[in-house]
Amino acid sequence: MLKIPGNLGADKFLAYHWQKQPLFMPRALDKVRPAVTRNELAWLATLEDVESRIVFTDRSENRRRYRVETGPFSDDFLKALPIRDWTLLVHDVEKHLPALRKLFELVPFIPDWRIDDLMVSFAAPGGGVGPHRDNYDVFLCQGIGVREWYYTTAGVRPDRDASEDLELVEEFSGNQHVCVEGDVLYLPPGVAHWGTASRACMTYSIGMRAPRYYSDPDLSAAEAQPGHISPSALERAGDEAGLLGLSVTELKEWLRPDAPDEAEIKQLLQKPNTLGQIKLHGMARLAYDDKRVYLNGTSHELRGEERAAMSGLCAQRSLSSATLVAFSPGLLTWLLANGAFEIPEQS
Repeated sequence: MLKIPGNLGADKFLAYHWQKQPLFMPRALDKVRPAVTRNELAWLATLEDVESRIVFTDRSENRRRYRVETGPFSDDFLKALPIRDWTLLVHDVEKHLPALRKLFELVPFIPDWRIDDLMVSFAAPGGGVGPHRDNYDVFLCQGIGVREWYYTTAGVRPDRDASEDLELVEEFSGNQHVCVEGDVLYLPPGVAHWGTASRACMTYSIGMRAPRYYSDPDLSAAEAQPGHISPSALERAGDEAGLLGLSVTELKEWLRPDAPDEAEIKQLLQKPNTLGQIKLHGMARLAYDDKRVYLNGTSHELRGEERAAMSGLCAQRSLSSATLVAFSPGLLTWLLANGAFEIPEQS
């Protein structure tokens, strides 16, 4: 877990900062581990099913403008990049490299269904995406290198001349922090921020998701049980409560896992020893409330002991012989058919 300054702890962080005020956390972690290298990030950016982009900073007459190239990129393109004034951003890194999911353990006081993805960026000196606002909470974890951040809760006007590709705001001074490895900056939605690499650096962004009708400034750490959408969360969603689980588990189409066909599912159901060892698919988004389970934007009813079994599945991210017996054949078939699991090759 992050080392929150001032002996705040998780409860006070949620009470005073979550969806309210930014918080700079110097040395909030010793090092970012696990981590990716610049070369590994570049390799991801060459793949067809990986969302990536490069933002270039163009400087002229003391004016900065920003332009975007979207991936996938060729090796030759990446090797020909200049020595400064660009940043490579790769989204959903934890879905392509599941070991990186461990970084979500830095924020165990946030329900995991609220976490959207891990975006990793490599910035050459002078690189950044310009001053902007995001409509989601984010924890910006500094890896190797040095990045200078400005942020402000004051109003900042849009700057439509700064980029044809990005929604940016005017440059501002605001609060300033120089981040080195281990520093973390938390920003609630709507806070203008502007990061620029002083030295080549990696930044790991734990970004949140929520539909427009949902906010949780009153979030309690007790709600952060793996996969569980609490009664309080459903109450916050109001008339849209029935849509909350579907919305927060919806997948980008290119990330949707391949699911076994009917014949393969039938074979798997006849092999409990195999089923009792399979893991959740790295791309799958799974959550549940007290009545239904939600997977990749679909839902299924929960009955009896299945709720406890779902708790175990979400916590361990794999089936076990102990939890397997609590799933009805109908629910198990539905999970398999909707891409919940990494299916082993069948002999």
